Amino acid sequence: MFKFGISSWCYPWSVGVAKGPIPEKKMTALELLQKAVEHGADLVQIADNLPLENLTEQQLEELRDFSVSRGISIEVGTKDIQRDHLLRMLEIAGFLGSPILRVLPAFFGSNAVMKEVEELIAAVLPDFERRGVTMVLENTEAFQAEEYAGLMERIGHPRFRMCIDLANALGAMEGPEYFLGKMIRYCGNFHFKDVTIRRSETLMGFSVEGRPAGQGDLSLPWILDHMKSEGLTPSIILELWPPFDRTIERTMDLEDRWVKESMSYVKSL
Repeated sequence: MFKFGISSWCYPWSVGVAKGPIPEKKMTALELLQKAVEHGADLVQIADNLPLENLTEQQLEELRDFSVSRGISIEVGTKDIQRDHLLRMLEIAGFLGSPILRVLPAFFGSNAVMKEVEELIAAVLPDFERRGVTMVLENTEAFQAEEYAGLMERIGHPRFRMCIDLANALGAMEGPEYFLGKMIRYCGNFHFKDVTIRRSETLMGFSVEGRPAGQGDLSLPWILDHMKSEGLTPSIILELWPPFDRTIERTMDLEDRWVKESMSYVKSL
């Protein structure tokens, strides 16, 4: 059985994005779990846009106690792959009972050197093995499928898998069918972020726009069929790219509507 959950990237405006209007009161990690209860999700991935390393020990305890009392599983995510940071996040993942730690080879929109990424990851994998936590590396536009596949083959560690995001692959000029075909065997976590591609009004160029799950061009049933054919049942984490809607308040309402519509779609499958 696949396990579906929501992410802090379902609420990029509510938690405060890097660029754009910021809400007067940002959504907290605990409030994200409360949203999961509201929308019937029993899995939440708390990622880099809601950094758990900034929480106090008491706040982490409150988060863990709430998740246990409501039957919500937590997956931990972060963006920095330096050793000290990864070991701190590994500690937090263990404390919250997260089976994975999702990491990025480079933050979105940034470049990276594969050799350096490989050295940093390989150095900490013995610690992940001791903790029983799997590192899942999310693909960004920093590298292409062939490079990620080469990294997976060279490291070849059971506690190192890929977090596949087909919308992110578009940033590296690689289509969903191609990327999934190359990377599915390494999948340990999956981000479903539905998008549509539209030609501009001038007819010169295209834009990639977010949509609620089931309303874009990525087929979740097609993805699940491929996973099942490989004997894989990774957790499927919903993410969203909602547009700004005139005011931050209207945009936060839009986020919540999109989560509701997306969860309704997922439950219908």
